[in-house]
Amino acid sequence: MLLDRERQILLIGGAVAAILLIVTFVVFPAISRIRVLSRTTAAAQKNLAEVRKSSPDLQRVRQATIERQGAVTAAANSNESPLAQLTSILQGAGIPASVLAIKSSGIRDGEVFREESFEVQIENLTYLEAVNALRKLSAKDLPLVVRSTVLKSRYDDQRYLDMTLRVGHLSPKKTS
Repeated sequence: MLLDRERQILLIGGAVAAILLIVTFVVFPAISRIRVLSRTTAAAQKNLAEVRKSSPDLQRVRQATIERQGAVTAAANSNESPLAQLTSILQGAGIPASVLAIKSSGIRDGEVFREESFEVQIENLTYLEAVNALRKLSAKDLPLVVRSTVLKSRYDDQRYLDMTLRVGHLSPKKTS
């Protein structure tokens, strides 16, 4: 049998061992988890602040999409193909068909609209004609989006240029 003194030492040793085990396997992991959660919370708050800051931009984009929806729906009701619509818009901007080359670059479905891409090459334009064509193509009442523009001066006459456009013709997205 154990003496009272040995029993006390054994109980104190057991209590110290239990405390060490609790600290090692409960307290330290809990503190570590709290630190991780605190960093995660700070990052989430930062992301939330960025989203709130971009809210006016999102509203502006949503409004522009709603405005563009009417032009897209009207163009979808037309009997003309997207290529014919694009050609007539360019000719309406004063670009003769003889300097115009249009080729399709494929179809892509976006979140709201279906977009058929075209590469438009126009030769022998004056700078004013190029600006007028871009202004006409960028109008909000048309189902078109100008994705890129490349202007190159003519080697034979610096007063004229060649313009290459990537234009997207928008139509309502087909639901399946």
